Amino acid sequence: MIDGDTELTMLLPVVAVALTDPQGRVLMARRPAHSAHGGLWEFPGGKIEPGESPEAALVREAREELAITLDPA
Repeated sequence: MIDGDTELTMLLPVVAVALTDPQGRVLMARRPAHSAHGGLWEFPGGKIEPGESPEAALVREAREELAITLDPA
């Protein structure tokens, strides 16, 4: 709260990617039980770093989380 009645809201840009195969299966990851929102399923992705494009963030997150290289095109 600011000044007792104004809420400060920060937007945090994130990216996520839905990877599918020819059979229509979708790759999702399950969050570790001990983490925030533990046990829930999510698409690979994460926060966009300052100065980073969304496409570059997806390539980086895929490399970090899945050890794969995506073509940003």
